[in-house]
Amino acid sequence: MRNGGARVAWIAGWALALVLVGADVVGPARAQDKTPGSEADIAFWNSVKDSRVPAEIKAYLDAFPNGTFAELARIRLQNLAQQPNSPTPRPPEATDSALTSEAVIREVQQMLYNLNYELASVNGRLTDETRRAIRAWQNNTKRSVTGDLDGAQLAALRSARPPAIWGALAYSARGASGVVWNRPSRMEAERDALLECRKRGGKGCKVVTAAEKGCGALGFYTGRVGSTQHYGAYASVRPTLGQATDNALSECRRQARKPDACGVRMTFCADGSHKN
Repeated sequence: MRNGGARVAWIAGWALALVLVGADVVGPARAQDKTPGSEADIAFWNSVKDSRVPAEIKAYLDAFPNGTFAELARIRLQNLAQQPNSPTPRPPEATDSALTSEAVIREVQQMLYNLNYELASVNGRLTDETRRAIRAWQNNTKRSVTGDLDGAQLAALRSARPPAIWGALAYSARGASGVVWNRPSRMEAERDALLECRKRGGKGCKVVTAAEKGCGALGFYTGRVGSTQHYGAYASVRPTLGQATDNALSECRRQARKPDACGVRMTFCADGSHKN
């Protein structure tokens, strides 16, 4: 404890010595600083000469009423007094939404649909589904994820090129399915796949789509648990056929009442490469 106490006392004494030395240095310097043209005069003026805050210019005049730059400082003060107050700048994160009308929202929905984001309807209303699609696009394009669009983001979305090759897989829980590929638009791929699914007896068919080189797979199972027959279909779309197949199987096994009955019923790639 004695050693510790001695160390604390030494540090405190050293700090006091610094304060006293600072006082000795500053005292005489202040007396000289009042001299027009001194280093202190010039340094003070250089620190405030570009300021647009009147109080800072006045601080120079208070310190150097007869300084080399005193007259210039008074002119600056007069000019600042005659200028209107500048508006308070908006915080950097504040942005104006570009989603200002039903027409613009409908356009955004259509563009997101054409880029293969999940949207059930193009209705001109800023729904939760629309905001989710916007956030997904923002995340995929490395933009700030807000669920809204400013002018710059809207321009970027408008310049995005929709895929030219589409495929789709339509399916129902009991196993009916339809698949198409090499279609020129998402709408045509969805329409044709749903028609195939309904022809095969599917009711309430759902549809997933893939674009360009993207692929999809359908995991399916049927099995009896006790006296009840269970069914399940699980579609997956991924960048490669292997990834889509693995994901469809894993989802089937995770959710099925009989995981060991899961298998892959159907696969496709938008460009038809699954046939190779």
